[in-house]
Amino acid sequence: MSTEKLNEGQSVRVERDQDPPGVSIDSIDGVNILPEEVVRTRKRFWLVLNIIGLFFTLICLARVPYAGSYMDSYAFEFIFGNVKYAIYLLLIILFIFKIFHIKAIKLFRTKRFLLGYMLLTIGFILTLAIVQKYLLPHTNNVDLHSYINNFINWANARESQTYQAFFPNVWPQSNTALDAGVIGTSLVVAWQYVAAFLLGLVALLLILIAILIFINRTDSKGVTLVRRWLIHLLGGNLYDNTYDELSGEKNDVEPIIHHSVQIKQEANKLGQITPPISFLTDTSIDHYYDNKSQAQKVQQTISKFIKKLGIDSAYQNTVIMPQYAEISFDVPSQKDIDEILKSQAELLNLLKVDRFNISFKGNLVKFEIPNKLISKISIRQILNSIQNFHPHEAIAGLTYDNTPLVVNVDKHPNIIIIGRRGSGAAMLLTVLLITLAYANKPSELEYVLISPLGDKSLKYLDNLPQMQSFITDQVDECIMKLHQMLAIIEDRENKFKEIGAKTLAEHNNYQSNAAAKLKMIVLTISTFDYLLKNSLQNVEILQTILKRGPSVGVKTILLAINVNNESIEPKIYDQTSARFILRLESEHESLKIFDSYRGIQLNGNGDGYYFDEVDNKKIRFQSCYLNVNELAETVKVIKTFYETKEQLNH
Repeated sequence: MSTEKLNEGQSVRVERDQDPPGVSIDSIDGVNILPEEVVRTRKRFWLVLNIIGLFFTLICLARVPYAGSYMDSYAFEFIFGNVKYAIYLLLIILFIFKIFHIKAIKLFRTKRFLLGYMLLTIGFILTLAIVQKYLLPHTNNVDLHSYINNFINWANARESQTYQAFFPNVWPQSNTALDAGVIGTSLVVAWQYVAAFLLGLVALLLILIAILIFINRTDSKGVTLVRRWLIHLLGGNLYDNTYDELSGEKNDVEPIIHHSVQIKQEANKLGQITPPISFLTDTSIDHYYDNKSQAQKVQQTISKFIKKLGIDSAYQNTVIMPQYAEISFDVPSQKDIDEILKSQAELLNLLKVDRFNISFKGNLVKFEIPNKLISKISIRQILNSIQNFHPHEAIAGLTYDNTPLVVNVDKHPNIIIIGRRGSGAAMLLTVLLITLAYANKPSELEYVLISPLGDKSLKYLDNLPQMQSFITDQVDECIMKLHQMLAIIEDRENKFKEIGAKTLAEHNNYQSNAAAKLKMIVLTISTFDYLLKNSLQNVEILQTILKRGPSVGVKTILLAINVNNESIEPKIYDQTSARFILRLESEHESLKIFDSYRGIQLNGNGDGYYFDEVDNKKIRFQSCYLNVNELAETVKVIKTFYETKEQLNH
């Protein structure tokens, strides 16, 4: 756990490693905790039971002594046949995990385990084959071969009698696979048909994928869908892929696909300046009432728990956010708060969660409990809730009090986003860029996107009509683009000086010729910390862009995986007035930015803090959710709409 001093008090993160010794929660009502001696007796009982189970499984696997041979033949081989070795492996792993309280036991509850289990089984069988081939023939002290041969003769005789009782017509006259066991045989026979079907299906999919790739010459949407389906089949989701945060989850709402004709019809309307909001799909998922109901139960549980500790607390309020619920209590004294902190492990078990945060300031104690169901916020949801949306405002998400969070790039020309991979930082960056592109026509807005590490999450933005330059993977080209941006700023400064303009708006108002008007440029650098690493020259160039760019209409959005590189601070970080901090990589980094551990206590997936240096605000927020399907449809709407508008103007 981690504790730190903050402006709003202190915060403690409670995480589950394993059940604390002597603690077992059997009832929430009244917080009934079993006596310590009873708990120890139960644990000893289950430990002994698991050890006995492991012992008998091992003697069955080794077929020693006679009892092990008998059980192996009748309890395993007759039922499972050769499949029994896979069953043995599963049982051994389960028993070992139970005995040593290994947390990875949760893997057995997911489909994803099947793949890993198959790999373990193959490795196990290969190990046995190697031992039998190279080790057993050289074992002179123990005559294992004689023992095995004698047992095989005995087992075959008993097996023949057993199969005759169940299958008198097929054993031993016909040479069938029934000696592989009842279940094993069924699997073998079924697998012949299943394998033929799967091979045909795989061949068909490969042909379709090849056609899709050949037609598109790029990473096709069809290929992405196949990849998503395969990962979902194994129990995972592409959102866990730290290199592509936009890939999506199983429960995502699919976007409405609009035909190009519909989009062009709207673009032909004179009063329609930007694409209609109706063209955006409301892909939000609202679990507010379910989470509120859960929070009420949690609140009652915490109240009973605090009461059992002899503390006279008063419930204050509950705030429901998409990923967590914050439940506040008023506690009489610091001594009572210390008593609650001492019992946090018991509370962790009582709430049946893996982690939660406790923060406290004065007598106010706040419990931050993760929601079982995570709500999602869509761009359309935010746009519908904003009455007067300014074109230079970029949408971020919802704030702590469920109000829209937008950032005006005129007021905050330099924005920084910091978050580890998988924190939602790349998704937040995409949301900011897509909302600006949605509200600004290409003749007024220009994007320059630099990504030295080639982030996959950003590749979908390349088709935006506002995208003037998109550079990935090539570090030298990225650095060259920084020099070009510096030259553009210097050129604009000279133009502004000639007419006495101080802002981009003043310059464009002065120009009577539309061709002489300048666009607002949004320079976006993803993983800029990598670009500046060990390069003071690059730091100086970017620092100059941040200082001089805003006055001539060059805005900058920076994304960093971490800020542990000391050369970046304070030259770059302090030049930004709007800062989005999502889940961070390390305690050192969190202390550096927050002067606390708040950064590593965040939930990830878009949960973060927004720092407004102009208005001196710090706001907890949840970023909008966006997946690749929604992004692809939104980009198509923006591109078709503005291209049609441009054709009409010409």
